[in-house]
Formats: sequence, C-alpha cells, structure tokens
Amino acid sequence: MSFQSPWLLLGLLAIPLLVGFYITSQRRRRAYAVRFTNLALLNQVMGKGPGFRRHLPAILFVAGVAGLLFSMARPQASIRVPKGQTSVMLAVDVSGSMAASDVQPTRIEAAIAAGRTLIDKLPSNAQVGLIIFNSQAEVVSPLTTDKGAVKDALGTLRPGGGTAIGSAIQVAVAQLASIADPNGPKSQNYAMVILLTDGTSNTGIDAATAAGEAAKTKIPVQTVGIGQRNQTTMVQGRVVDGVDEQTLQQISTATGGRYYYAADEAQLSKIYSDLGSKIGWVTTKLDLTVPLLAFGTIILVAGGLFSLRWFRLLP
Repeated sequence: MSFQSPWLLLGLLAIPLLVGFYITSQRRRRAYAVRFTNLALLNQVMGKGPGFRRHLPAILFVAGVAGLLFSMARPQASIRVPKGQTSVMLAVDVSGSMAASDVQPTRIEAAIAAGRTLIDKLPSNAQVGLIIFNSQAEVVSPLTTDKGAVKDALGTLRPGGGTAIGSAIQVAVAQLASIADPNGPKSQNYAMVILLTDGTSNTGIDAATAAGEAAKTKIPVQTVGIGQRNQTTMVQGRVVDGVDEQTLQQISTATGGRYYYAADEAQLSKIYSDLGSKIGWVTTKLDLTVPLLAFGTIILVAGGLFSLRWFRLLP
C-alpha cells in the first residue's frame, strides 16, 4: 500500500493520545466511585454494570477516527489485472539431447515441469499453445484457454531427432499471426513465443531468417537455453553440442524478447515462473480513499448510536 499524501499520516499520532485520555478518564471514574464507602449499598444502587458495552462506543470512535485519518492520506493499493487478450506459444525442444540427465531428472522432464509452472501463472483468460520441435516443428496443442489440456500435452513429450529452431519459430509465429496486431495497441492483443532448447540448430530453415519474420509481426520470442554451457555432453553414447547461446541471444534481440539461461531445474523453474507472472499482467493503482472514508464514517456513526442507545450521550 502507498499513500499520495503520506505526511497526513502524522495525524495518527492522535490515536494513542485518545486512548490514553480514555484510560485516564476511566481510572478517575473508578477512583471517584470508591469514595462511596458503603460498597454494598453502592452495588444495590448501581445494579449490574454495563460491562464491555461501556467501552464499545469508545473503541468504535477511535477506530472510526483512524479510518478517517487513513483516508485523508489518500491510500492506494497496487493490484495486478489482465491487460487484454494474451496468447503464448510454448516451443519446446524434444531433440535427442533433451534426454540428458545433467539437468535433473532429465532436461525434458525439467522443461515439462517448468512449462506447467508458467501455465499456472498466466491470467485466467490467457490462451496458450504448445509446439514441439526436433528435426521438424509440430503443433501439439493449438491456442486454447483450456490450460489443463496443454499441461497434459506437455506430459506426452519424448526426446529424439535433430534441432530445428528456425522451423519452431516459423510455426509458432504462424499460430500467433492472426492474433497479434502489429499496428494495434499492445494492451488489446499480446502475443509471445517462449522457445526452449538445449542445442544448436542443425536442420530446418535458418533461425535468423525465422527471427526476422517474427520481428515483422512484432511478436517477441523469449529464448531459454538449458544444459551444459560451452561444452559437449554424452547422451546415450553420442556426443551432442551444448546450447548455442549466441544464436538464442540474436533471436531474442531481433524480436524484442530476452534470452535466459538455466543450468539446472531450479533455475529453469524460476525463469518460467517469473515469465508467467509478468506475461499478460499489468499493475494498476486502486484508490482506497473512498472505501476508507466510508468505513471511518460508518464506524463513527455506529459508535455514536450505541452510546446514545445505552448511555444517552455521545462518546
């Protein structure tokens, strides 16, 4: 919570003074009552005391004053709301090297778990789709608001084949082209590709060419590299290259996205969680002045009514 006029919160210093004044007055009242030496007769005259009711109007009065003082400082709350129609295509590398276990339990299993984490973080009205790529790219799940179906589809992924990064970008952009409006306001339709790979593009169309096509449609491609950095890895007795970070950085830069690197499952999960928390959301300020003003007024009125009803006087 933030305040547009925070200096007015200094008025809250009056609350302890009010409480102290009330406690002092109650002690004086008790001291005066004790002067009546015949306590048995005092009990007969006074009857059963009001108990907690005696203090309730004063408590409500103090709470109401506090609410009014807070409202004078014009409080604001930061809330996240969906910023229009968001569409995300997940492009996941399922080449043979994704079976490597340097990322526990395996690279492909870590990618599946991270993808599900991202889906859970997206706004409820967001659309999400899934593309897999090895020697070629394939649409496993078209854009849909049924996030459970996409999460189930992620669980069917099995590694095998080459790495066609360019083809994956091309297919993903084709899926989003009808959604994204390069000339329209970004707040209305927001499309994005999140591409994860652990290797070097070795088949399909050129990755730079595909990135150029994505840039023309103003669809950002967030690239994520996973696995060993600057070294080869043995997978099922076969040597595979490490992640081509230079190419992934070029793709993200050309399309207005960003490149991320994950060396283990925890890093990958955090990357996808952060992306999911940002994509499709906008933070806005909610003015709480009127609600707090209404709260303070209602509490003050309630305290006054209770006091008039029980004691025939205002607190």
